[in-house]
Amino acid sequence: MTDTDTAARAYARIRYRLLFLNLAAALASLAAFQWSGASRQLARWWADRVASEPLRLLGYLAVFGLAYSLVMLPLEFYGSFRLEHRFGLSRMTLKAWGVRQAKALGVSAVLGAVVLEALYALLRHAPASWPLWAAAAWVGFSIVMARAFPTVLLPIFYKTAPLQDEDLARRLLALCRRAGLSALGVFRFNLGAETRKANAALAGLGKTRRVLLADTLLAEFPPEEIEGVLAHELAHHRYHHVTALLIVSAIGSWLAFWLTDLVGQRGMAALGLRGLDDIAGLPALLLWFSVLGLASLPLQNGLSRHFEWQADRFAVDVTASPAAYAAALRRLGALNLADPNPPRWIELVFYDHPRISERIRVAERAAA
Repeated sequence: MTDTDTAARAYARIRYRLLFLNLAAALASLAAFQWSGASRQLARWWADRVASEPLRLLGYLAVFGLAYSLVMLPLEFYGSFRLEHRFGLSRMTLKAWGVRQAKALGVSAVLGAVVLEALYALLRHAPASWPLWAAAAWVGFSIVMARAFPTVLLPIFYKTAPLQDEDLARRLLALCRRAGLSALGVFRFNLGAETRKANAALAGLGKTRRVLLADTLLAEFPPEEIEGVLAHELAHHRYHHVTALLIVSAIGSWLAFWLTDLVGQRGMAALGLRGLDDIAGLPALLLWFSVLGLASLPLQNGLSRHFEWQADRFAVDVTASPAAYAAALRRLGALNLADPNPPRWIELVFYDHPRISERIRVAERAAA
């Protein structure tokens, strides 16, 4: 076992514990806010001062969201700052981390407010048919976010610029064409200011689709390995994995909303609330959705791992260089401190990618 493997296992063990601590803290804080009466008091306070339902919800979300963020802040600080520095993964100063967290909180607040305002508007104005409309709205929102990610969301966190290495850019755009895909161009983003980890993506939909390469990837990987990493990302578009996931999301969200409608009125009545549209029941609603999400996680991640295996096979086939792809996976695993052999049940429930050691072995067998 190498020193990197030892570090990766130690890092992963702490990450697994932190995952369960975060889950427990999130669920417990939602339950406490609901059953302590704090949610009811907050909703009543805003109802006494604001006549408009949307403005009441906005005020409630501002206080509730801030309180929830403060409760989760110690775990977030340890997981995204202290732990990353302990294992040499983070390059951020405390100030830079704080700025990034403030940006993330702002973006989450805006997007969360949009989603919840739309949900409560449907609960008020379409009480009989809201599950269907909510599922359709969720899919539409997902499509808008996918299109907006490279041009609106990514620049909030990372500086992007066209790749200056013209030979590599031409090589990667030629790879896109071989895969039957078009891209606006090849762009570099400055992930290295935050971490040593490397990443690449084919982001966006339609006219916003572009190749994104982290500066850490460009610095650490030779061109043939970068080709393999990009080919894997191209496969998700080539095989319409995004579309398939949207369809699964539509069905899953409709089922979740239907179940919520089925049991929600009775559940809210048990809490002494008038119904699902009562904003005082938001923590209980979020707790319910969290439990449904956890229950569906093995199925979602199983489908995702299936897609990742397809993408690996495509990367090997389209580049005709399985040895380079295996080397790229090995380098990615080392840079990101990926656990080479996670516990099988952890992988089945929480991993959306197959374990890195198996992916490397398959690529090496193809090379042999």
